[in-house]
Amino acid sequence: MRLLLVDDDEPLMEALSSRLNNRRYAIDIATEGDMAWEFISLFDYDLVVLDRMLPNIDGVSLCQKLRAQGHTMPILMLTACGDNADIIEGLNAGADDYVVKPFNFAELVARIHALLRRTQEALPPILRWGDLSLNPDTLEVMNGDRPLNLTPKEYEILELLLRNSNHVFTVDAIINRIWTLDQPTDSAVRTHVKCLRQKLKAAGVPSSMIETVYGIGYRLTTPPQSTASQRIDAEVSKQPQKDTSAEMAEVLETFKAVTHERIAVLDSAATALEAGELADGLYRQARLSAHKLAGSLGSFGLPQGSTVAKAIEAALTAQTLSTPVAKQQFYENLKTLRQVVDQQSLDEPGIDQAKAPLLLLVGGDGKFIQALVTEAAVCQLRTAIAASFSQAKAVINADAPAMLLLDLSSTEDLLEATVDDAEPQTTDSEPFELLDKIHHQAPSLPIVAILPERSCPNVKSDSLHDRLDIIRRGGRMLLYQPIAPTQAIAAVTQLLRQTGGGAKVLIVDDDPCVLQKIQISLAPWGFEISTLDNPLEVLTVLDKVAPDLLVLDVEMPDVNGLELCQILRSEPRWHRLPIIFLTIHQDAKTQRRAFAMGADDYVEKTIVGADLANRILNRLARVRAV
Repeated sequence: MRLLLVDDDEPLMEALSSRLNNRRYAIDIATEGDMAWEFISLFDYDLVVLDRMLPNIDGVSLCQKLRAQGHTMPILMLTACGDNADIIEGLNAGADDYVVKPFNFAELVARIHALLRRTQEALPPILRWGDLSLNPDTLEVMNGDRPLNLTPKEYEILELLLRNSNHVFTVDAIINRIWTLDQPTDSAVRTHVKCLRQKLKAAGVPSSMIETVYGIGYRLTTPPQSTASQRIDAEVSKQPQKDTSAEMAEVLETFKAVTHERIAVLDSAATALEAGELADGLYRQARLSAHKLAGSLGSFGLPQGSTVAKAIEAALTAQTLSTPVAKQQFYENLKTLRQVVDQQSLDEPGIDQAKAPLLLLVGGDGKFIQALVTEAAVCQLRTAIAASFSQAKAVINADAPAMLLLDLSSTEDLLEATVDDAEPQTTDSEPFELLDKIHHQAPSLPIVAILPERSCPNVKSDSLHDRLDIIRRGGRMLLYQPIAPTQAIAAVTQLLRQTGGGAKVLIVDDDPCVLQKIQISLAPWGFEISTLDNPLEVLTVLDKVAPDLLVLDVEMPDVNGLELCQILRSEPRWHRLPIIFLTIHQDAKTQRRAFAMGADDYVEKTIVGADLANRILNRLARVRAV
């Protein structure tokens, strides 16, 4: 893991760096605020230790600037300013911890380790792959009861892969994460990986553990079955997903049965009402059944059924069934509800309106583009092709693509361009100008750029500044020619899962059928989805899951979504958590109450799949941009 120490007291930082190096951390040291900002622009840091009193930019201002630019790494403020007002100011600026000089080195290292552990709270204390285990606390690597003697860099590469088991790491990414400014060549990194593989194999670890994704980098394969109970959860989490259509069909059959059970409860209530024997228990069951039907039928393609069920729920809630007219209306609504459910088929087209993520393809020769289209279809991606900025702009405005694949390899001198604060130019004479304009049009759109091969004489692609030019224009991943279409699309799908799948989404709804349906329809975007059908447990589950976004229903038993939203906005930990309401209630009054309670978005329950995924991605993009 890579740390940045920012302090103008170099001897002190060298001493701290020495202790942290013993913990297998890669350390960079910046002695000025401007230098720290440049380092953070160039490299991805897992944690920053920041002094308050710095040349150029003081620590508090730098911390505020980092948070304003969307940097989320833990920041530990280390300073001699120990007044309560100073501590409060530092924490309010975005620091995660505050340590006053003079300090105890062992305590400071423990605090750093605790902050890093907190950011990896979804991971177990000991990282495992099959029978292989890595203990970050003791720095021990074991295969069963057999220890492995690894060099520091071999250990760091292995830890990086274990902490990010679903990621493909390019050689550049490995260098960026675990080496400081004294960076090795690509061949040296490959040699480290080769030696690591040899040591793993000698210790009895399957040779297939570290897979080479040709043209891209390295990743871990799925671990073999292990008899140890600690590995069971990891195995389950890596099982391949079911075919979405088959799983949706299973949900549909379940929903049909549950729907008829709920209507049967309403029939029983109607019979009891006619006889004048509607007991309180059956009355409550009927109201709950009507509520669940109102929330679920529209989601499964029967909006008329939701409307009628909502009218039944309203009558039961208002307790207006004492008059003959109200009773008759109740019976008529129940009859209509039966007809809607019986006559309109609940088939797959009625349910799954979800569209696959859209990949926008720009640049490249015709054969390569067509091969990308074919490979994208295999990976369940839709594609759109644009040959100019105007065409790309039209696609962006009309269909909100999830990813852009831009082939810049046809221009030999594209990496000679420099970053300019001026407005994007109005011509498409260079693909690089096109990248500028697309980024200006859709700044949150993730971009995969294909660059000329590194051996081209006019391409200085090994320069960090050249890569930074691309990144500043919206690039999320850099690929190099020659590259096969299968490798390019594999990189796109990996980044798509990182963009959406890296986000943890918690969905709270008291109807399990609706939860299943939403979870399946969002599957192509790779979100880490957790569901909860008991709103009373939401605080416990929030602490356990720590989601990046929360989806709430409005009407739920015991406590409704509006009340939950209000509670969360009063909690310091959750007051900035993005909250989207997904509900059958579309009246203006309920919407106003939701936004007044702190909602970020309000979505009709019939909106699922691509539309809901885009609302989630857009909300997450706005949070990251703050």
